[in-house]
Amino acid sequence: MPTGRSTRRMLFKRSVNVVITILGIMTLNFFLIHFMPGDPIANMIPRDPKFPEELKWALMEQFNLNDSLPVAYVTYMKNTFTGEWGQSYIERRDVFDIIMGDMRWTILLVGTATVITLMLGMVMGAYAAYRRGGPFDVASTGISLFFYGMPIFWFALILQLLFSSYPLGMNWWPQLPTGGYFDTLDPDLGSTFEWTPGHILSVIEHMILPATTMAIGSLAGVALVMRSSLIDVMTEDFIMTARAKGLTDYQVLRHHALRNGMPPMVALIAMSIAFIIGGAYQVEVIFNYKGIGYRTLSAIENRDFPILQFIVVIGGVAVVIAHFVADLVLVYIDPRVKIV
Repeated sequence: MPTGRSTRRMLFKRSVNVVITILGIMTLNFFLIHFMPGDPIANMIPRDPKFPEELKWALMEQFNLNDSLPVAYVTYMKNTFTGEWGQSYIERRDVFDIIMGDMRWTILLVGTATVITLMLGMVMGAYAAYRRGGPFDVASTGISLFFYGMPIFWFALILQLLFSSYPLGMNWWPQLPTGGYFDTLDPDLGSTFEWTPGHILSVIEHMILPATTMAIGSLAGVALVMRSSLIDVMTEDFIMTARAKGLTDYQVLRHHALRNGMPPMVALIAMSIAFIIGGAYQVEVIFNYKGIGYRTLSAIENRDFPILQFIVVIGGVAVVIAHFVADLVLVYIDPRVKIV
């Protein structure tokens, strides 16, 4: 791994790039949302032509909607860095409290999908490379290609159709929850989540279908890239040398091929996180899973700009940081790589 001055230089350059990228995301986010069609005031007041005009102006003053574009931009940037995210136009609650309340459910869903993706995808890809040309390799590659090209919303709808009722009268077919994040209608649980065994089991049960939907496409991509990377590595001279020394294929794969086949995986994992976060927006709406994705759609429909602005910023920052960490890991596992 690079040490000393080269490491510090690399970290400084990447940190500067991260800061510039985040500032660019914030600026683009401001202008895109600022010029969105629609009037946020129209969603705050009754649909009554006799509604007092002075009250409309009072609302515009309250939410700083009369500010000029430069003033609004400076205020937006200042509030972003100071954590003063304002209030929701519709709910009249602090944006920070709303987003944090929704984010815990999205983090749970995205985290579960990411773990499934990495664990199963890497194992499937490595075993397919180990059994190259065999029945498992052929079957897993075909299935992975099928799911990799499948639209995530279509797969979500298929799962809802299969598990929401007994298809064709098959009473043995399992049923799973297709909406929400726990059973709010169960009188034993209540409508508010608590850290009890009943609530935790209900959350796990409700998360099976959305987490599976989000993981399946990324899992297929991870498996395919892992297989391809390891097959390329297995043809290298150092692998042939290891085999000539009497090592078995399993020993060669475990001790020599895996680490050298990981660099492409690191970049793919960072991209998979972005894919999973993007998929969460679709999955949460389809499964009525009220996290950040569900909140985003609601904010767009109601022109709730304060919520929408900071949701986009949080998502963009998460993806940028994921790629930054991936660069650091890539340099660590392969000292030959130079990040510019």
